[in-house]
Amino acid sequence: MVKCRQLQHRLSSCAWAALLLGAGMSWLQTASAQEVVYRCGNEYTNAPRDIQLCERMAAQAVTVITGTRPAPARVIAPATNPVGEARSTVEPPRGQNPQQVERDLQARTIVSHELDKARQQLTLLVQEYNDGEPVKWASESRHHQRYLDRVASLKSAIERTQRDIDSLQRELDRRPVVAGTRTP
Repeated sequence: MVKCRQLQHRLSSCAWAALLLGAGMSWLQTASAQEVVYRCGNEYTNAPRDIQLCERMAAQAVTVITGTRPAPARVIAPATNPVGEARSTVEPPRGQNPQQVERDLQARTIVSHELDKARQQLTLLVQEYNDGEPVKWASESRHHQRYLDRVASLKSAIERTQRDIDSLQRELDRRPVVAGTRTP
């Protein structure tokens, strides 16, 4: 009876040892299952075209980080702005945060106001420039170079303001008009 118990004890410890050995072997197989990675210039691959030109990389733990994808916007129908250019009207995705819709609308309004101010500034600059013949100031009657400098600065200000208007218009076109809202 004592021998049977000792034999059962030995068998159970042998079973545990076999189980641990099996688990260790499966871990070892998993660890060695990673393929060899080679660096060939700026390319990392497990199947290099020419092994002599590639460097074998040391085995490392691989981390995969999954990203999120934005929900695509649905186009409803093209609208036109006061100039008559086509603009896309986009409906926000279902469940979009109303606060975000409000922020987008506010941003679009700000860009629109900045565009209006830039157009007004351009109108004033063009009037003052007067086709390259602005009215001479009293201080410029004796110093012709001051007049020429002012004409050059007016011309550069007109060009700069025109570039600002172009960039603001691109920004406004980039921002979709949210369906169900008014356009400024």
